[in-house]
Amino acid sequence: MTIHKSSKYFIAVTSVLLAFLTALSPFGIDTYLSAMPVMAKSFGVSIHLIEITLTLYFLGFATGNVFGGPMSDSFGRKKIALTGVLLYGLSSAGIPFAPNVEMVWLLRATQAFGGGFASVTAMVFVRDWFEGKQVAKLATLIGMIMMLAPLFAPVIGSFLLDWGGWHSIFFFLAVYAAVLFLIFLAVMPESRHHTHLTHRVTKEQLIGKYRIFFSHRRPVLMLMTISFATAGMFTFITSSSFIYIEYYGFTHRVFPLLFGSNVVLYIALSLLNNWRLKNKEPEQMMKLGLIIQLIGGVLMLVGVSLHHPPFALVFGAIVLFVGSLGLIFGNGTAVILNLMPEISGSANATIGVSRFILSFIAGTIPALFQSGNLVPIGVVMFSLSLLANVFYLLFKRS
Repeated sequence: MTIHKSSKYFIAVTSVLLAFLTALSPFGIDTYLSAMPVMAKSFGVSIHLIEITLTLYFLGFATGNVFGGPMSDSFGRKKIALTGVLLYGLSSAGIPFAPNVEMVWLLRATQAFGGGFASVTAMVFVRDWFEGKQVAKLATLIGMIMMLAPLFAPVIGSFLLDWGGWHSIFFFLAVYAAVLFLIFLAVMPESRHHTHLTHRVTKEQLIGKYRIFFSHRRPVLMLMTISFATAGMFTFITSSSFIYIEYYGFTHRVFPLLFGSNVVLYIALSLLNNWRLKNKEPEQMMKLGLIIQLIGGVLMLVGVSLHHPPFALVFGAIVLFVGSLGLIFGNGTAVILNLMPEISGSANATIGVSRFILSFIAGTIPALFQSGNLVPIGVVMFSLSLLANVFYLLFKRS
């Protein structure tokens, strides 16, 4: 039943499967955002302690990437992906039974480790099979499909919250992982050639490939570019429940519509990107995305600096900021993987580690310095978009 590369359906089937694999984390993040206030009441804690379950997810995901990338080089992409999905599913099933918020933190970190361990293989599957602009096109296509998860995840989460409480959201994630595990096991072929599989991992293998990556200036500068850009998005995601529900007073039923607007622009720019890649290089399209994100960052900073931040201005700034990643992430990932094809697994892992560690730090700052307004969020998002543009300029000059 495993699909072969010669099949005319190969790209379509594998792209969808890899998108669903990558969507583990958007589902793990976005389905319960609107449930955060309810979870806070359930555990008798402030919403900012529930927000920590999100920032811990970023840290756990990064740790999963650290080990998953090099291990996929040694043991094969498919085995690592399946192991991560299994761990993600088991952890998801345990969260509804957590007796306190501290146990939720632990299980969320474990869930994230599984998600990072699995999804780090997605782009490496692509790099094993393709090269050049084709990698950028497929990366953008997978990203576009993947971004449907944030579009539907809050809607699913809101429905489940009304239907079965916040517990049902994590049961849904467990079922999602179980179904993905079975389909992936049956259909997805191994992309790593058997001659490259060592079936062992030494300390040198784990560290050595990262050392190789960081010894090259250009991929490191591109890594910093996409890491700061995506960390800004996760800063918003971490605080989205506070922004829309706590600060502006929208209900959890309206929340998915507001959140999904970011995804609509992301998908539109992803389609534009794939069309323009026929005549443009990935770096050129990425530059446009970074400019759009910086505009969003400036508007966000202006909006939160006002005494009464206008909802329309803040909302529009967020949509521009997050949507711009349709031109940034896929192209930046393709540039890095094409620069470092010999260690693609570790290179892709480094992308995940860097952006999620930065997301952990960036997402934690507004939670720690929350003063009841949107200033910390706006300042962090603007700063990250500015840094992303600075690193891109350094990349172009290197």
